Amino acid sequence: MTLLWLAFACAPEAAPLCPSYSGLTALGRTWEYEAFVGDERWTVELTELGVGGVTRVAEGWTETFLCDADGLWAVSRHESDGDAWAEWEFDPPALSMPAEIAPGDAWTTEAAWHYTDSAGVTKTESLSTQYEVVAAVESNVAAGSFEALELRVLGGQVGRDTEYRAAGVGLLLTDAAQLVEVAEP
Repeated sequence: MTLLWLAFACAPEAAPLCPSYSGLTALGRTWEYEAFVGDERWTVELTELGVGGVTRVAEGWTETFLCDADGLWAVSRHESDGDAWAEWEFDPPALSMPAEIAPGDAWTTEAAWHYTDSAGVTKTESLSTQYEVVAAVESNVAAGSFEALELRVLGGQVGRDTEYRAAGVGLLLTDAAQLVEVAEP
């Protein structure tokens, strides 16, 4: 019994379980996306997955999230292009996705974000984004065919968008881009 208690007491804290439809579930996973207009392609990598948070990185930006029993929470976004940079911090963190989602679900995220950039601009603005899970569908993208959820997104920084998300994979398709490849570590 003492050994069992000792093993439990000394075990490292488990990594937070992020919502399956976020795709933020495997450290080192990469996603490659392609824009529908132009020839822009970018790769996103999950570089941190732990009790302190979740970080995904692409060329020019980094996003940090927290995961808990309620879902996925946006904490910050940092963008840089050479010497110029900009940072958004959500205070408090903004609910990006509940832990479980299904067709018919809807939620609204109300948040304040603080913006700072290398030119000295500082401002605080409120953000309101509405999400609705419209249907379960089959989504066909360059990376393959997936059983997915169709989400309608209104407000926030995107204005209006439709997203398709697959469990265990994450974002497949938006109005502007599609998933070309997902690679496991």
